[in-house]
Amino acid sequence: MKSTHFAALAAITALTLVAQPAELKLEDVIRKSIDAQGGLEKMKAIKTLKVTGKMIIGGGQLEAPMTSYMKRPRNNRTEISIQGQQIVEAFDGTTKWSINPMLGSKDPQKASDEDTKAAADDADMVESPLVNYKEKGHSAELLGKEDVEGSMAYKIKVILKSGNVQTVYLDEKSFLTVKTVSKMKRMGQEFEAETLPGNYKPVDGVLIPFSSEMKVNKQSMQMVFDKIEANVPMDDKLFAMPEVKKADPPKAQ
Repeated sequence: MKSTHFAALAAITALTLVAQPAELKLEDVIRKSIDAQGGLEKMKAIKTLKVTGKMIIGGGQLEAPMTSYMKRPRNNRTEISIQGQQIVEAFDGTTKWSINPMLGSKDPQKASDEDTKAAADDADMVESPLVNYKEKGHSAELLGKEDVEGSMAYKIKVILKSGNVQTVYLDEKSFLTVKTVSKMKRMGQEFEAETLPGNYKPVDGVLIPFSSEMKVNKQSMQMVFDKIEANVPMDDKLFAMPEVKKADPPKAQ
């Protein structure tokens, strides 16, 4: 009788082990994420993106129309209209620059080295930093799962080539990115930015978030996109830093 009980227990245990799904490894999770978004081939087929929408600041106290342009390999430009003033932030793959008349000058200003590194980190278009991370010079580590807004998500730590760190959270069911936490230095200070993308919709066969919330030092900002267009023609000059016009010398009296 005892041997029968042991045999039955062994059989139940074996069935239980078979029924439990194997834990996914890092590369498995990344592969599933790429497939969920539409696949690497469709991602690479998108050469440019034009994003039109608005920024919502202060819980709705201020809405600012915005347009972003992205072009491979690493170019991007964002134009934001606030209180009649146009702010421009751009990166040509090497140089980060901006024009911000609200800071007292309409001339283009070259960004600091720290800001340029951060811009290079964010230069991926529709791919997350996990896509081809080794080729980019990044390293990645799967840290298990964690609750994000009531759902479990795979937690992956990415040490970027620049030295900055991002933690990417992929929903355990959809495998889409539901949160990114970035740690970086700006103006000599370390800070943490949390981004929560959502409202994924297909653009040329690739799922792209049409909304995003960013939290930095307890301040939050939302971005809502009305339209995202793929493969819109863009001139490289759009991303290049304009030359600062020299003032004319004073006329002789």
